[in-house]
Amino acid sequence: MTNSKHHAPPVITDPARARFTEELTKALRAGVDFPAPGPLLAIASMLLDIAAVASDPAGHIATLVRGLCAWNRPECSAGALALATLAGDARLRREVRRDAAERGHPLPRWLVELPRAEPVARAIELSTIFRAVDELVVGVTLPGGHSLTAAVHVDNELGFRAVDGRVSTQSVDEVVARVVDAADPDVRIRDIPPADARARIADALREPDLDTLSDRSTRWRQVRPLVRWLVSVLPAGGDGSVPSVGDDVDLDDVVAGFLASPWGRPWVRGGLPELAEAVLGDGLGNGLGDPLLWAPHHVRRLLDPEGSALDHDELDTERAPELLRDVIRYGHGERGLRSGLTDDALAAVDRHAGQFLTAVRAWHDDVA
Repeated sequence: MTNSKHHAPPVITDPARARFTEELTKALRAGVDFPAPGPLLAIASMLLDIAAVASDPAGHIATLVRGLCAWNRPECSAGALALATLAGDARLRREVRRDAAERGHPLPRWLVELPRAEPVARAIELSTIFRAVDELVVGVTLPGGHSLTAAVHVDNELGFRAVDGRVSTQSVDEVVARVVDAADPDVRIRDIPPADARARIADALREPDLDTLSDRSTRWRQVRPLVRWLVSVLPAGGDGSVPSVGDDVDLDDVVAGFLASPWGRPWVRGGLPELAEAVLGDGLGNGLGDPLLWAPHHVRRLLDPEGSALDHDELDTERAPELLRDVIRYGHGERGLRSGLTDDALAAVDRHAGQFLTAVRAWHDDVA
């Protein structure tokens, strides 16, 4: 980068590139003019996501940053500084600041001081009884008192990966207050140490990103770089582990408890206990590993005609939907779930049983 008097903004002759340049410049200007930092940081995060798929991400980021500076506009210098900051490249950040000063481009004070962001002392875990997905809410306070809060959805059934999320300019307390006001009886709110939240989110953000693998451009994918930076501001040294219920479950004891109950007594004869064991064993993949909790999507997985783990050759799988209904009634009663959640799970059995049984009978016809 050199002094602005030595080079003018590049002339772009390709119509598509010219439109992109115009739209990006307009968005950067709107981000700089906006009273809160969120929009400008969101644009920088989107550009970082684009750079992430390059064979040399660091080199591509540097090229993007220097290219923005070469456009010789104050909003582009601001965008370049936001990019360098979120990328965590201190050398590139100093280069941008020096270039902006030489060009006489004013930069937002909060952006210049962005590395001085402070972690919010509160972090929240939002979950439901099924614990299929936990939402972790963390925040930082930017220079000037601006709030920036990330809510990250971590799928406990998909290897504890981050599958969705959003960033807002509300504070953590405001986000939690909105959840409380919604009065959802199935949502549980728990304070956790910010260092633990950092460890859990950092692990959930590990590569590869599923959206990148599938080549899908999603809003979550575009804000991931901003979330990474925000999480890096939180205290380090936390415990990122999530205790699994399944680690403490003795499946034999669970099966015995079910078979000894009024719901399980019809299933004690012949090979039916083995079917009960298989169904409850599949439930170890539910949420954090509790085979007595069945959400509708767990029912769908078990009764998937193509993906069910039940062995048609060894088990009387035609009885599986009927058995599952009794497992749900027993398990939800043991766990004290409200009746509406049980009704939802039983309705899911009704929806998926037909296709499952058709597939089972077709399989028996094929092997007969």
